[in-house]
Amino acid sequence: MFTTISPSVHYFGSLVVLLTTSNPDGTTNITPISSAWSLGDHYVLGLSSRSQGYRNLIRTGEVVLNLPEECMAPAIERISMTTGSDPVPAVKGSSYRTEHDKWAVAGWDPLPGLRTAPQRIAQCPVHIEATLDNSWPLEADLHAIHVRVRQVQVRDDLALDTSRVDVRTWRPMFYTFRHYFGKGRHLGQNARAEQRFTAQTSGPSGRGV
Repeated sequence: MFTTISPSVHYFGSLVVLLTTSNPDGTTNITPISSAWSLGDHYVLGLSSRSQGYRNLIRTGEVVLNLPEECMAPAIERISMTTGSDPVPAVKGSSYRTEHDKWAVAGWDPLPGLRTAPQRIAQCPVHIEATLDNSWPLEADLHAIHVRVRQVQVRDDLALDTSRVDVRTWRPMFYTFRHYFGKGRHLGQNARAEQRFTAQTSGPSGRGV
């Protein structure tokens, strides 16, 4: 049996991404999102045109996708109801506040971009620098943004080599119906997986991609 529902959001489970973009004054804004998916070296991001991150990305054509890990959930929540826009856009409502220094609120440290101008978030173990390819309106103020990956940096303990990430060490964060979740137990592997896990090596200490 099934029940028909009308959910207020459709976040059945998406990776949390912290976008960093350059403000007009040269500072770097942070925009938490959970609408991002990849195919090859392409990413499609879902953004509101009322957000400072969207305006920065369209204006400069550059963005860093910082991928947080599980332990960063409290810091992300501290900036979740803030905006770099001043005044606060009416669509965001009275629960939001303008915050010009999200770095200090979250307690994060900036690193310079290597291929793009926006700063990277030092506490995030994965940095994906990308440039704008295209943008499409979906409805009202919602847009799909297509960016192309230019460079990827990962924390040393995650790198198996120059092309592979240790997925047993990597602890990404997911957003499901406005709740934060970490990675669950290993359930299996695709036939194309480059690293093969066995029953003896599939625990937390195993390594592979």
